[in-house]
Amino acid sequence: MRILFVAYCMINNENGDSLIGVYKRSLRIAMEMVRRGHEVWMFCTGRQDYRDELTTQAQGRIHFLDFPHRLLFSRSEALKRRFYRSTFHRMKLDLVVAGEAPLAGTILEATLSAVSLGVPVAVLDNAYCPELAQAFVNFHGPMVDGLVLTGPSSFQLHNPPAFYCAAPPYIQGTPGEAVEFLRQLGLDGGPLITILGYEKKAEQLALALMVELRDDCRAVLLSPSPERSSQNVEALSESVRARIRVLPPPGENLLFGLLHASNLVIGKSGFMQVSECLALGTPFIGIEYRGCMHPQVLHREAAMFVHTTSSVLPDQATKEAAVRFLQVPKESMRHLHDQRFGASSVVADFLERLPKQPRPETLKESERLGYSREVLRKALAVRHPGATISVENIRCSRLRNLNWGSIDSVAVLYRGFGSARTAFLWGRRYASESVAQEDICAAQRTGSGRQVLLVDRERQLMIEEDAGEPFLPPITI
Repeated sequence: MRILFVAYCMINNENGDSLIGVYKRSLRIAMEMVRRGHEVWMFCTGRQDYRDELTTQAQGRIHFLDFPHRLLFSRSEALKRRFYRSTFHRMKLDLVVAGEAPLAGTILEATLSAVSLGVPVAVLDNAYCPELAQAFVNFHGPMVDGLVLTGPSSFQLHNPPAFYCAAPPYIQGTPGEAVEFLRQLGLDGGPLITILGYEKKAEQLALALMVELRDDCRAVLLSPSPERSSQNVEALSESVRARIRVLPPPGENLLFGLLHASNLVIGKSGFMQVSECLALGTPFIGIEYRGCMHPQVLHREAAMFVHTTSSVLPDQATKEAAVRFLQVPKESMRHLHDQRFGASSVVADFLERLPKQPRPETLKESERLGYSREVLRKALAVRHPGATISVENIRCSRLRNLNWGSIDSVAVLYRGFGSARTAFLWGRRYASESVAQEDICAAQRTGSGRQVLLVDRERQLMIEEDAGEPFLPPITI
């Protein structure tokens, strides 16, 4: 197969709000697909700012697709979409894999373009708990042909549909290397803390906690800047710094072993790091950052082993959580995960099994969300006065959940004037008549930049042309 992975990467080490998880999980699967003989492409904005062992391995094995900046930041949605569509058409893709739910930016545009060309689409995202996994199936499933949700086994959906893949966390290995490594470092006695110091804030929180914890606690600080981190450790008292070892980020097998051997991990509150630790039976303390994961979204039996804070200076609650977590026996967390790992192989197997043609069931799934053939035929009749419209398939995905209602992306494959066409629309569902009236009036106002196609007041629904991301509310976490 010729496969395109679409991801993004944002680096900001100063503030601790780097976002690299979407890129890294896409790379892991992409490398496995390359190993199996597939031709793999990667489209990831911001990738040039991030380097590690995995990205180095990917160079020369994966083809990287880059779009001109002037196009990515163009104000013309029509121009961007023509470029995406023409590029994908020339590439003759067999599958597009979106690294995250298609909510905005390049991932949304790539998903819609693939749908318009009849290229199957798979989406990678997270299973935080069974209830949210079900919501993901309900609201994003109708857009895709494959849905891969990552998380410990207890977080996954029970009795999932055929297009759902329950992937374990993207970490694998054996503990033996880490056990010997810790012995060589002189850290083989007393509780062990692994510090994922990939951002400064996580390192600052962890070092401040080390000052407060019991004297027999040992720590391994993994840092992309070991010299800088070593200087920070040297500023601590002699008794504390004697219990800390600073290392560059290790390979996958050693990292697996360190997380497995630890009694506590401290890092940023990102789902990938948190879920990996929970699957290995290790509690987690996380520093909050932009787009962070809050423990309350997790499966309730797992949330008790995760604590987050916004301050690099540990408050009383954070200190108490650290003391409590260091006393948690591994056995008490075994029910969270079935100890199955090897996510890259699990997902690669699933992608290879996907049908070569888009699945037709999305039509009925979209209709259940209120986007029926008849409603969309009426909307498209406004776009094409006098034409006979035949709706052949519908795909939809939730873009925003808001306090007044919701906005869905609706892709309609139809025939009009004797030719096959695709329409990208928005469906707005309103929580009340008053809210609907206010928004509909705003949309119909001259100069609004919006084009209303249909208003169904009985269903409190409005269908309008997809005007592009500038007309959407911002994504809120």
